[in-house]
Amino acid sequence: MSVKSRREEYAETTRAAIVAAAIERFTVDGFAKASMDAIAEAARVTKGAVYHHFKDKADLFEAAFVFMEERLLANVTLGVAGIDDPWDLIAAGIDLFLAECCTAGFRRIALEEAPAALGWARWREIEERYFLGLVTAALDGLAQAGQIDIPAGDLTARMILAALGEAGLAVAAADRRDEQRQRVGELVLRLVAGLG
Repeated sequence: MSVKSRREEYAETTRAAIVAAAIERFTVDGFAKASMDAIAEAARVTKGAVYHHFKDKADLFEAAFVFMEERLLANVTLGVAGIDDPWDLIAAGIDLFLAECCTAGFRRIALEEAPAALGWARWREIEERYFLGLVTAALDGLAQAGQIDIPAGDLTARMILAALGEAGLAVAAADRRDEQRQRVGELVLRLVAGLG
């Protein structure tokens, strides 16, 4: 078993503080207006420390976005644990995703800013890394239960993932997010049911 040195622990703690501060600033200011100086100040580190861990603002934004994606994945995984019925599982997963879309940080960073800040190709690559497998597994569960019929390959999962992205944007933009969340969740489930 390898034990981390104090220096490694400090570096990890510092990096985590910088990412947390970046999430705060990107949520409030957006990518374009957030400054590395403000992020360093919020993290209580020097700007040099920020650049020690991240090559530039885009690299730091990507770390903030990945943190949001990992947190969402952990929440969904925990939230669907123990659900055996494939429909209940996908419904719970969709609802957990849409609930996250109601939070200011996820809404601003993952939905509104990430495609432009990272570029569409890099944003999509990260989205798929975290969620394409999850959507594919949920659809496979429904197919194995004989409840939907999907062609081989991941095109169906990619299309549902894209629909979820649009659903998230609709919820994030709504004045009455809880009502929209329920409507949009039902609509996505109807799309999936249409594969039957």
